[in-house]
Amino acid sequence: MDKEQSKKSVLQRLGTIKGHIVGIEKMVEENKNCEDILFQLNAVMGAMNKLSAHILEGCTQVCLDEVNDPICRQRIEVLTKTMITMLKK
Repeated sequence: MDKEQSKKSVLQRLGTIKGHIVGIEKMVEENKNCEDILFQLNAVMGAMNKLSAHILEGCTQVCLDEVNDPICRQRIEVLTKTMITMLKK
């Protein structure tokens, strides 16, 4: 994914998150039950974690393109995959 596509993807994800936040604000204003609010907050946290993983993956790929040592490259790839897996849970 090129830099412009990545930027567009990040902005779209942020727009979705922003929409969820607006919805949560409305729920609070309307005194909706806390279970529903917590459920929506959990959805926002999941979306934020997925966005973080997406950004991490893109940034790491740019850095890996400059790494010449195959062992170092492999370690960075494994670490990045581990971190992405942790963020998506």
